[in-house]
Amino acid sequence: MNKTKLTGEQDAALEKVAQQFAVWRETRTKRERIPDSLWSGAVELFHCYGLSINKIARTLRLNYTDLKLHIAETPPVVMQPIEDESATFFELDPPLITTDCVIEMEKPSGAKLRMCFRGRADPVAIDLGRYFLEGLP
Repeated sequence: MNKTKLTGEQDAALEKVAQQFAVWRETRTKRERIPDSLWSGAVELFHCYGLSINKIARTLRLNYTDLKLHIAETPPVVMQPIEDESATFFELDPPLITTDCVIEMEKPSGAKLRMCFRGRADPVAIDLGRYFLEGLP
């Protein structure tokens, strides 16, 4: 198995959020919903520290699907540089969340085209769809 070790910063952040969940679990009343502040901490582990959804869910004892939905609902925070000539540019990678996308097309003649994608659809799919509907350019 390919298990990567956590950096000290990742480990410390994960431990801090795990401790917050442990305190909440000890003091909560029955069937109480997880507070938004704790969900935010779990989502931050994904967006800011790059931990996998599975690692976060296992460590914090959360439902994988619920965590994935919270991550999808919360876009990553992007810091805008101050209008300053000395500001440096940096690029953030897009979120690693994959979604399924299905594109279906049908011609009046009855011919059908179905394209399935995991993650972002390739822009070439637009050209393929045009070719299918209109024929050669």
